[in-house]
Amino acid sequence: METQIKKTVGIRGEYDVLVAGGGTAGVFAAVAAARAGARTLLVEKNGLLGGTMTAGYVNFPGIFNFWDKQLITGPCWELMEELAAEGGAVLPDNDYTKKHFRQQIRVDGFQLAATLDRVCVLNGVDILLHSMISFAEEAPGGGLIVGVTGKEGLYALRARAAVDATGDANLAGMLGYERVRSKVLQPATLENRLEGYRIEDVDKDEVERVFETAIEAGELEREVFSWKSPYEMLLARRVNMHIPCPGTEDSGSKTAMELEGRRILYTILKLFRQIRGCGNIRVKVYAAECGIRESCRIVGEKTMTADKYLSGYVYDDAVSYCFYPIDLHKLDGGGVYIVYLEKGVMPTIPYGALIPRGSRYLLVAGRTVSSDTETNSAVRVQAACMSMGQVAGTAAALAAREKTCVGQVDYHRLIQALEALGATVPEKNIAQ
Repeated sequence: METQIKKTVGIRGEYDVLVAGGGTAGVFAAVAAARAGARTLLVEKNGLLGGTMTAGYVNFPGIFNFWDKQLITGPCWELMEELAAEGGAVLPDNDYTKKHFRQQIRVDGFQLAATLDRVCVLNGVDILLHSMISFAEEAPGGGLIVGVTGKEGLYALRARAAVDATGDANLAGMLGYERVRSKVLQPATLENRLEGYRIEDVDKDEVERVFETAIEAGELEREVFSWKSPYEMLLARRVNMHIPCPGTEDSGSKTAMELEGRRILYTILKLFRQIRGCGNIRVKVYAAECGIRESCRIVGEKTMTADKYLSGYVYDDAVSYCFYPIDLHKLDGGGVYIVYLEKGVMPTIPYGALIPRGSRYLLVAGRTVSSDTETNSAVRVQAACMSMGQVAGTAAALAAREKTCVGQVDYHRLIQALEALGATVPEKNIAQ
């Protein structure tokens, strides 16, 4: 039986744009909004910005370059260049005879987190860490009232427009916009690095025997290794696990997944220590939270589909590019299902995919944009999320300034604002 508790929540402040989530998409949504002249607040649940790149230890964003062109630019690329100049990043060589993941940028996690702080502050973004969105509703007269829970308790803020970059479309869900899921979600991974052994001292057959015995005894599920074998993990000095993902829209499900990730890593570590040459193996570093590949998605004004993605279709409201293969991780022993883009194909992302159907004041950026399962496995990657964040932040600032709904932002004015930001927008003269 539910108990109703009435509590008056005061409105503490007002912003033009509120960005929920300070991860890969959210940081650049906030920077873009602030550069467009909006008073901007960035709300983040963790104690640092960067999301999967920092707290998730997936510190290899990509891909910014498409074949022989660079088509993701703007504040996100400026930051990568700044990091590289300071020794905190290694830029790719753009050699596309190599595997696609070889074109990702290797970044130093600490330098990235510190640089994100500095970039946000320099651009006038107000940052609120250790805080989560608690409720949201449309405000009388336009805009949104958004509840925030901080260490000091619950309070509310008013915003003319908002960007949901939570990675789980939490703000969209609170406002009642439809969200959908794939029948089976892609597994998650708890990133880590191993040390304390020499691979030359390890016998591959012994590794296989130890782990096969553990699987048969029920200590570990075979699906954990659908991506890499235990010996391959030793070679990579990284446990590439697959963790079943029950969904991450609520704290209970996400808690269960975090517990499972650490259980799997600890169990694997103990099994490795039974193997000759691995007695001193240890986890050198591990992520503060699991890296999520897939959760829910919004139902947008437009939905990206795999046929259009793989053909390089240019939408009539295309606002950014994405360059990554279809990349579906599986738990059923299938490993990773990959469909590469054909030479010269440059997929686009439409503005309508960032707008929850029926939304007036909210945009979404990141992996929860409106897309089918296959397309989502490509557009969820970090460079694409950064680019979508820049679009959403710019559009939200325009909507706030003009006191209009996000779906009524003039496309040509949005393109002009993105170009002024330094972002590359898709060419519209390509024949469909």
